[in-house]
Amino acid sequence: MPDLTLWNKLTRREQRIIIKPFGGGSSHGDSLIETVNLMRLGLITENGLTSVGLEVFVAAFKAQRDARQRELAA
Repeated sequence: MPDLTLWNKLTRREQRIIIKPFGGGSSHGDSLIETVNLMRLGLITENGLTSVGLEVFVAAFKAQRDARQRELAA
C-alpha cells in the first residue's frame, strides 16, 4: 500500500478535487491554485487523475475504510 504521507499533506480542498472524479464530478470551477498544485505534484492532469493520483486516492480510501471497520468492531 502506498504511503499516506502525501494524502495527509494535502489540504481538504485538494483532497476533494482528487475525490470528485469518483462521484462523477470534474475539477471545473475549483480553485486554480489548488488544481495547479495537484498538477505539479503529478496527481492530476487536465483529463483527470494520474496513476499516482489514483494510487494515493485508493490508499486513503482503504485506510479510511479499515479505520471504520475497526471502530465498528470495537
